[in-house]
Amino acid sequence: MRKTFIALACAVVSVLWTTASFADEGRSRVQPETISLFQVPWQCPAAPEIACGGLAKPVLLELEQNTGIAEAWINRAGTVLAVVGSDRNREARTKTVRTLLREIFEKDVATELQGEARTTELASFRSDAPWYRGAQVDALSIEEADIIAARLVHRIEAKVALSEDKTRLLTVSFADILKARFIRSSDAPRTGDQKPRDEQLRDIARAQLGTAGVSAFDEALAKGERPAPGEK
Repeated sequence: MRKTFIALACAVVSVLWTTASFADEGRSRVQPETISLFQVPWQCPAAPEIACGGLAKPVLLELEQNTGIAEAWINRAGTVLAVVGSDRNREARTKTVRTLLREIFEKDVATELQGEARTTELASFRSDAPWYRGAQVDALSIEEADIIAARLVHRIEAKVALSEDKTRLLTVSFADILKARFIRSSDAPRTGDQKPRDEQLRDIARAQLGTAGVSAFDEALAKGERPAPGEK
């Protein structure tokens, strides 16, 4: 357990360093009247503390294709969408955002923040708090991959003993597979002969673990990506 947590901690430190670079000083200079804020349910099911990069990225990029929208950002928690307009027409901006999101998700998923809630999130957006724009959310996808990989290895360790080197190797190898899937560019779709993700993970397990270890891997994988009660 301790070895897995160490590996995860190293990954988190790396991500936090990367996240710091996204504290765009330009946000503090954006005029409040050009900013619209919406509550959205974009948390990552497998890593509930962060936004789902794979979900947020295409939406943020699509929003910025609209001539009335200059920038679109998601907060780290995946709970608030910030949209910076190219003008001060808040009503038109709100209509554009809600219409586009309804088309994408086929239901209303955004509630515009008002009053104290808006004041709080506006202050966050205009501070150095971590917010992500466009492809910057790949950093969250990388973090998600590291969390899932560490969780998978921890489940295996609960069934079979692993050396420190083996723990590290499995965690990194699993994470690499997940990262490649989570941040695959939209202009480079999966080819027909590429193995399903779970099969790629299983190939790694078979190459690195004995029969008992592979069985433990299969059990771990069957539990899914989401954390069980008490899991990190």
